[in-house]
Amino acid sequence: MPTTHILAFDVYGTILNTGSIAGSLKEHLNISTDKANAISTLWRTYQLEYTWRLNSMGLYESFHKVTRKSLLHAALDHGFDLQPAIAFDICEAYWKLTPYPDALDTLKSLNELPNVQVVVFSNGTKEMISSAMDAASLSPLIHTQFLADSVQKYKPMPDIYRGLVDFLGKSEDSERVYLVSGNPFDVTGARSAGLSAIWVDRAGKGWHDRLFDVKKVGPTHTVRGLKDISALVQSFQS
Repeated sequence: MPTTHILAFDVYGTILNTGSIAGSLKEHLNISTDKANAISTLWRTYQLEYTWRLNSMGLYESFHKVTRKSLLHAALDHGFDLQPAIAFDICEAYWKLTPYPDALDTLKSLNELPNVQVVVFSNGTKEMISSAMDAASLSPLIHTQFLADSVQKYKPMPDIYRGLVDFLGKSEDSERVYLVSGNPFDVTGARSAGLSAIWVDRAGKGWHDRLFDVKKVGPTHTVRGLKDISALVQSFQS
């Protein structure tokens, strides 16, 4: 019987471009593109830092709240004390992120391959993910989701990766589950939990993470973009 390969796609920074929130910042704060990009980058940094801090303290707040609070932090660092209404409007950008140019064609091609299952695997809430995927016209291409809310832990805690393989019925065969992510911390989290991982290295700068031995928890495979994944998956099946 042919083996089914499961591709668990991260969303933020993999399918959807978090850098596109800079446009919302520029519009609502009436600032330059460079300033908007700087706040956008810091916002993303604090967003991830907040999830890791919550993990380390054994606490949990929804990604919606984490996203809003990390925006307030990043804005304050740049001298903007945002009013609630403005913060709400800016955060709406996370519900309508721009997809990477290769996302739509890649997901379409994967849906046409036999013995391939595509899953959304994200820190985001169901409402955030559904809205953003709808806005990007990607929802019809991925019907299954496993999100942080299910285990009340964020990546890279082992619980969320183990929760994913349990959900998929692959607890005894976790290497057949391939995380697809552009985030190195996500890759090491998946690999440490026994999953395989495809790292999307769009910058083409190679693997720089030095926390662990790359041979043990580095990417199983590396691609330069999502467009390379269909050919890679077909090579698994040949």
